[in-house]
Amino acid sequence: MIEIINGFKLIGQAFVKEPGIWWFLIPVFLLWLGMEIYFGQYKKDRLGWNSILANGISFAWINVAAFRVLFMNDMNANDFLARLIILIIFALYSLFVIYIGFFHKLSQKTGSFLAGPTQIYFLSVVSILWGQGLLVINQFVFLCLLIAYIVLAIFFWIIRRKLGILGEVEAIEKGEKPE
Repeated sequence: MIEIINGFKLIGQAFVKEPGIWWFLIPVFLLWLGMEIYFGQYKKDRLGWNSILANGISFAWINVAAFRVLFMNDMNANDFLARLIILIIFALYSLFVIYIGFFHKLSQKTGSFLAGPTQIYFLSVVSILWGQGLLVINQFVFLCLLIAYIVLAIFFWIIRRKLGILGEVEAIEKGEKPE
């Protein structure tokens, strides 16, 4: 249990190690929150193919920036290979999302899930922290990231659900048909 607590401590410290990292994180957090609220307010909306494509491109660009820092500053780091492998996996995921967004190879519902705000923005934050060398991922930090993802996914699911209900109640009160 102490390892899990230390894992969350390491994740928290990653956010304050280098204050300049917030130039990358603030837009990600604002977009993430905005998208979660939007899809809570408009429950019937799903990511369109253009949004799936745009999210894939955004995630790819975040990974390119992480590769840049890794190769410019940290090629001699002890964890260079591990960071490189994780970033390659993230880059491949972004290319996959771009592919399905552009060619419509999966259903739009599946594409919306794979490129949804919770997945893309969570992975973007991890990519930024990991790529910048601010987060060292070991088995306990990985487990903590998994726990954090699950908690955030549940949290945003509740928010989206509550916002959708509020929107329906307001529409009914105004005598309108809910969306």
